[in-house]
Order: sequence, then structure tokens, then C-alpha cells
Amino acid sequence: MLPIVYASSGSYYKLIVHYCTIKNFLIAVYYEYAILNLFFYFVVLVRRKAMEHSQSLARKILVLLVKVIIVVFAVMGAYKTFIDIQFSSTKRRVEAIESKRNYDPDLLYYKDGGEPLVLVNPEYKTTLFFMEGFRTQSPAGMYESYFRELFTKYKVNVIVPIYGIQSSPFSYRNRDWRFQEDMRLVLQVYTAYTAALPSDHWVVTCSQSFGTLPHAAIGAFAKRKPDAMIFLSPHNTGLDFKASGPFVHWLSKQTSWLQYVVLFSMATPAPGRASVWDIVNTEKNLAMAARNDTNPEDASRYGYINEKVAAYIETRLLPKLNGMNCTVICGDSDLYFSQSGFDHFAEILRNAGATVSFTRIPNSGHMVLLDNGEETVKAIIASVLRLK
Repeated sequence: MLPIVYASSGSYYKLIVHYCTIKNFLIAVYYEYAILNLFFYFVVLVRRKAMEHSQSLARKILVLLVKVIIVVFAVMGAYKTFIDIQFSSTKRRVEAIESKRNYDPDLLYYKDGGEPLVLVNPEYKTTLFFMEGFRTQSPAGMYESYFRELFTKYKVNVIVPIYGIQSSPFSYRNRDWRFQEDMRLVLQVYTAYTAALPSDHWVVTCSQSFGTLPHAAIGAFAKRKPDAMIFLSPHNTGLDFKASGPFVHWLSKQTSWLQYVVLFSMATPAPGRASVWDIVNTEKNLAMAARNDTNPEDASRYGYINEKVAAYIETRLLPKLNGMNCTVICGDSDLYFSQSGFDHFAEILRNAGATVSFTRIPNSGHMVLLDNGEETVKAIIASVLRLK
């Protein structure tokens, strides 16, 4: 007989001794071995199932990631196709329009009002240096009769430079372009012109919309500062897309990058306007459309830079206009910028230490010099020019 000793749980060992035969001993060992095997089998089975579950989960995650990647590439491909189709459509329409235009074969200016305007008499004592923002049309041609009146009737020199992609055929506009080009070129023209002027010559700079960029650069960097600065519908971070219709306007408000997918071709004509031009007065709108038959959709290929430029103007240029005499004029029905955006623009100028006069023209759109209240705008400009 052999004593069998079992170890019990607890803080001590309790001996249970009983006598058994060799056969019983072997049977006991067998059952213990079987129990241990069953236990280890259960452990292995659990681990295997856990591994299988883990591998299954990993496979599911991998499959999901592959599906997401496929969807992302599909969306990107669809978007690229959409952009290509829209661009091709835009290109055909714009080229059809431009086939009627007369471009200089060498300098690529649109000859019918798209060339730089330089009206200068050395004896005159006042200058209006004007920068239009619209990049695809003939800037000087929009206001040429007004500029010539200032020159002939009021003895005001008028300089209207052409910069960047302005007044150029579609093939030239559709190129890699940087907004710094606008600032550098205009600043050079302004510096060259003002360098020879006597100190008592009254220099007024004026800009419309995107022209705010080179205009503010003059105020920030020119050695000879302008005596007064006039900002018409200034470019600012209150970018609005109401001109592109309600759907695009809604998209643009969801997140800033959505404006990059927006093509202005969705706005023909602009909501509540007689044509693509943001001019509330129907008669003046149609007159403008007859003279300038371009479509703002063409500019949309460069629309992605609008937000970047607006932020640059407000953070890098306007704070440098300390001590400047500034006049800000906007229309209360502007489709491109919010009213709060114009207010914020003026507030930045005030915080920079500039003297600011702010006027909001009733029932006027983005083109304040060509809309309702046009005479009010011209009267303000005349006052700043000190015309008698």
C-alpha cells in the first residue's frame, strides 16, 4: 500500500493519507493526466478562438480600409473628371467669346479697353492711381469715360496698370500664377511714376475688389506713401458665394475647402441680376454686359486663391497702413462679400492706426462705380481728390 498525498488550497497543506493498490494509483494518475489534458486543450482552444477572432477582426479592418481607399480614389477620380468636363466646357465658351475680340499678338492685351491707361500732363497737381481687381477683362475699359473726364475736365492724371493675368487671352490666363506677381509689378509702376513727382503733388490710390492686394502693398511698402487711399468693395475674408447661386453659397459655408470645387459657371446670370455682373441696376447691368461680354466663370480657375489672398491682405498688409488716410466704400447688396466682412476690413484699418471713412451704398452690388449710387461714389472720390 502506498500513501497518496494531495495538496489542498489554503495557507497550509492538509494530508489525506489512504491506502490503495498500485492499480488504483495508476487509475488516479490516468484521470489526473486526462483532466490536465482536458484543461490544457480547453486553454489552447480558447487561445485559438481568440486568435481566429483577432485575425478575423484584422481581416475585416483590412477589407474596410481597402474599401475606403477605393471609394476615396473613386470620388477623387469623379471629381477630377467633373473638373475636366467643366473646364473643357468653360474653355469652349470662353474661346467662343474671345474669337470676337482683338488681342495684341505680341503683348496679348485686349485692345478694346484692355491696355494700360496712362493719362498724364506734367503740369497737373493731382493723380489717381487706379487698380481694378477683375482679372479676365479690360479693367481700364470699364471706367474709361470716367477716367477721361477726370483728366480733361478736372486736370487729374490717371494711371491704370494692367497686371497679373488681366486683359489676356484664355491660353495666357490659364497658367501657373502667383499673387505676388500683382504686388511686385504694380509697386514698380507706382514707384517709377511717383519718384519724379514734386512733394506737393497730391497722389490718391484707388482699388476695386481684388485690386486691394496691390493697393495695400503700395501703402505697406512704397517709399512715397499715397496721400489718400480709396478701397471700393475691398477684397476681404468675408468671402461670400451668393453670386454663384444658393447651392454653391450653401456649400461654401460648410467648410472653406469646398469653395475650391465651386465653379462660377453655376451662376449665369447671378441671382437677382440681369447678367453675370453683380450690378443691381438692370439698365446699367445690361450696358456693362454689352461692353464686357466675358463670363466670371473663367476667373474661377483662380478662385482657390481668393481666401489665401484675403487672409494675406488682412494679416500682412493692412496692419502696415498706420497713419494712412483711408476711405472704404461698399454696396449693401454685394454678392461676393458679406457686409460683416467689409466692417471687419475697416476695423482692421482702424486698429492699425489708419484714419477710416466708411460708406455703405444702398441697393448697390459689387461694382459700386457702375451701379445705383454711382454718383455718390464719384462724389466721394472727387472729395478725396480735392476737386473744385
